[in-house]
Amino acid sequence: MIRTILLTTFLALLTLLLYAQEHSANIRFTDAHELQVIGRYHDERSYERFPKRYEETLRPEVWDLGRNSAGISIRFRTNSRIITVRWALQSGNLALPHMPATGVSGVDLYGYTGKEWRYIDTGFPRDSVNEATLLSSGDGNAREYLLNLPLYNGVASLEIGVEASASLTRPQQPLLINQKPVVYYGTSIAQGACASRPGMAYTNILARKFDRAFINLGFSGNGTIETSVGEAMCEVNAALYVIDCNPNTKAELIYDRTLTLVKMLKVRRPDTPILLVERVTYETDPFTPRHIQETVAKKNAELKRAYETLKKSGVRDLHYLGGNGMWGQAQEGTVDTTHPSDVGMMRQAEVLARVIRKLL
Repeated sequence: MIRTILLTTFLALLTLLLYAQEHSANIRFTDAHELQVIGRYHDERSYERFPKRYEETLRPEVWDLGRNSAGISIRFRTNSRIITVRWALQSGNLALPHMPATGVSGVDLYGYTGKEWRYIDTGFPRDSVNEATLLSSGDGNAREYLLNLPLYNGVASLEIGVEASASLTRPQQPLLINQKPVVYYGTSIAQGACASRPGMAYTNILARKFDRAFINLGFSGNGTIETSVGEAMCEVNAALYVIDCNPNTKAELIYDRTLTLVKMLKVRRPDTPILLVERVTYETDPFTPRHIQETVAKKNAELKRAYETLKKSGVRDLHYLGGNGMWGQAQEGTVDTTHPSDVGMMRQAEVLARVIRKLL
């Protein structure tokens, strides 16, 4: 009996090995740059959020964070039953203490059903160079796909693999690419901390919801209402600009910097609406010392004062969103009271969607 079991197990393993070898030999890889890269505003051959020329004008911290591929995705079409992804990372730091490797350095795949984008699978990062099969037994029908890139790591190279006999082309349907994008300037929360995988960052959720790219200009600890970032924003013929930098900006800077950035955007893109967003209410706020609560209140008051000043000066299509309740009144939406979990990301996307829908 034991001999029979061992023999059966050996034959099963041998079959799997032969299948894996055949599968690997029959996969054809294509550089993702040959497909459709979305969620960035430049055409350089990289998966970085700024073109190279901004290295000299941005603060080094912002430039470095801009090399993370948050919000950047690949759109393609294939009839392959198998979809494999190879990606090389810029950094070997795969995870953060409060954010899993799948969100920091992983990729995830969505397929279009004809009605909506549906999540398929996640590519787990295990080293600086990775390979993962995200679809292993598809139906062979030609479909549109969306591959989301890492939120807190950079991508040095990326290839999409399909069956050698299958087609792999740029998208045929204009999903996510035929409408003006939304530009979202924010902090670590906007960059995607602490989503479990890239597709759960709220800007990516909103992109699928509104069928348009969201250009993610969230910079962990460094979203501070800077005109150097504003220059990049002005380059984008956007449907909407969102400024959500209160958590990282000192209270005494918020008023003047908001006036300067909004005026700059309105001079260059006068017809594009702008949404100012308050600092979200953290879950520990009720337990913090009075002086911290007063600082938070002052930050929001300074943003509101800037908004009112701009409106009185005649700035049109300027809008305001309070931060209370962004993660739901029931709380339990964060990893560390400051950065949303997937639950918090979904809640924040829902709140933002109600406002953004009116502005678009």
